[in-house]
Order: sequence, then structure tokens, then C-alpha cells
Amino acid sequence: MTKYTFNSHFATDFEYIEPKNNNLTIVYLHGFCSDAWGHKPAVVKNVCEELGLGFVRFDYAGHGSDYENFARADFEVWKNQVFEVVENVVKGDFVMVGASMGGWLSLLTAIKYPERVRGVVGLAAAPNFVRRFEKIITDEQNSELNKNGYFKITNNDFTYTITAKFIETAKASCLPEGENLWKIDCPVHLIQGMKDASVPWQEVLKYAQYITSEKLVVKLLKDANHRLNDEKTASEIRDSVINIVNIWQ
Repeated sequence: MTKYTFNSHFATDFEYIEPKNNNLTIVYLHGFCSDAWGHKPAVVKNVCEELGLGFVRFDYAGHGSDYENFARADFEVWKNQVFEVVENVVKGDFVMVGASMGGWLSLLTAIKYPERVRGVVGLAAAPNFVRRFEKIITDEQNSELNKNGYFKITNNDFTYTITAKFIETAKASCLPEGENLWKIDCPVHLIQGMKDASVPWQEVLKYAQYITSEKLVVKLLKDANHRLNDEKTASEIRDSVINIVNIWQ
């Protein structure tokens, strides 16, 4: 496995496959407290290999191969890692595929690089999810945050560690919430499980209203949770990636 050292001096596992049949690359971004080496990125990689597309995936600072540095990293670091990769590694145009927090980072990337981003696939995308954490924090968790600089949240899907640095930097990158405020005009597919305990499925309907693109598809999967790791979901992910790629071929 290749290691990539970022400008922030964090070094994480990294994979880059150059495009073969055209100049389009798929950039996969994993979720919060996750990594880039599970079932969903494997599905996306398989599509890229079949179609001769480029493919990029990597762990954020403090995640996966760099998990011991989680407390040193924050949302600004992760955002800048993504921007660094698309500016310095990816050649030509690209499609963002992002899971959970990776969906938020994908949307931010699409807004920053409108001339190069050809599509976005959000997998249980969680833009602005720091605001939901703020709403449900208990007095005990708030005390823990003030004392230790972090607290934990557990639901039916995951346990998350929330640091003060993450809250501060994530809030600074929250997108404005309101109809047609997210200036993204490329095709967007949002795939959402209706049994998601981390992102209520109703949230994706709000996000759909915020995105300006007229080429927007929302897929609600009745029996899927936040992980989106079942084979039916894999088929939907595959179809969405191929659909967006075909628009540009």
C-alpha cells in the first residue's frame, strides 16, 4: 500500500489509478471515523476498472492507517487534504463519490471546482452534520467536552468521537441552508437508507432542495442503514456512477 504525505505532514494509505480510456477520474471519500478500504470503495473501484476510469481513495488524517492521530486532526485538515489531492494528483476532470462526511466534502469540492467536477454521488451524505451533534449533546457530554476536549456519541449504527477542534472547524465549513443555495450544476445522485440512524432520510430531501442542479436524483432505500453495505445498495451505487459517467462520454 502506498503512503502519501500531505502538506499538513500527515501520512496515510493512498491509492491512485490513472485513467485509461478517457480523462475522467472517480475520487472516493470515506466517512467520519471510517476508512477508505471497505465494501463501498471496492464497488466503486470495480466500476472504474471495468470502464478504464481513474480512481483515487485515501484515509483522512487521524483515520484508518493514521488513526492514532485523530485528536490532532480536524475538518479543515480533511477538507484541505481533498483539495490537495484534486489539485496535485488528479489529472483532468473527476466525479466525487462520498460516504457520510465524505458526501459533505464532495459537495464542498464540487462548489470549489465547478469547471472540473463532472458529478457527485452522495452515499448517506451528511453535510453540516456537526449541527445535529450540537443539538443532541447532553449536559454530561458537554462537561466531558469542556474537560477533555472530546466526547462520544453512540447510535444504532456507529460510535463517534467528537473533538472540540472538529466542532469548531466543521462549523466554519457548514454550507448555507436554503433552497438553491448550493451552487452545484453537475449531475448529483443522493443514495440514502431509510433505516439510517445517523442521517435521518428526511434530511436528504432538504439537501436536494438546496442543490441548484436540475440533474439531481434521490434514491431512498427502504431497508438500508447508514453503512449502505448490502448488495442491493452496491448495485445502486454502481448504476449511479455509470449513469453520471455516461453523460460525459
